[in-house]
Amino acid sequence: MPERPSGTTKPADMRYSLRIGQFMHFIRIPDPDLIPRLLKEFPEFQSRWEEHLAYWKDETPGAYLDMAEFVHFVVEDLYQKEQTERLRDAFALMEALFANGNETTKAFLAWGFFETLQNFASNQPCGSKVFEPFLGPMSRQVWLDIEELWQGKSSLMDVIRAERKSQQE
Repeated sequence: MPERPSGTTKPADMRYSLRIGQFMHFIRIPDPDLIPRLLKEFPEFQSRWEEHLAYWKDETPGAYLDMAEFVHFVVEDLYQKEQTERLRDAFALMEALFANGNETTKAFLAWGFFETLQNFASNQPCGSKVFEPFLGPMSRQVWLDIEELWQGKSSLMDVIRAERKSQQE
């Protein structure tokens, strides 16, 4: 795990919550311009996105499944195909969206993109650590927060139980 500088606190623009219960039920992505922006910045994501929509037909897959589709694109279409510049572009965009987002958008990006990326990539041959060099300062903080949250836990239920326990104390 990358080292967190000691004695640092989150600046005002880093305020977001990693409380699971608060953000697990997004039906729609909190920023309606997010997917159109991803498609504009990454036209090569279009065919994957269309397949995702076709699979769900008239159903709403939900915000996290929508963002997971972009995570799969980042890992499978950018990283695994050695599209390093486009990978840098993806992380730069996530950094900018996080920097300019409200608290809800920041939390969604933390869970929807960064946490999903850590989980998905950790089950790939490359692992999740290969993405750390692409993190900007804010996304690095999010990455570390997520790693800290998951430390010593093996399931989402462990994370939820720990969260509830800390709220009761």
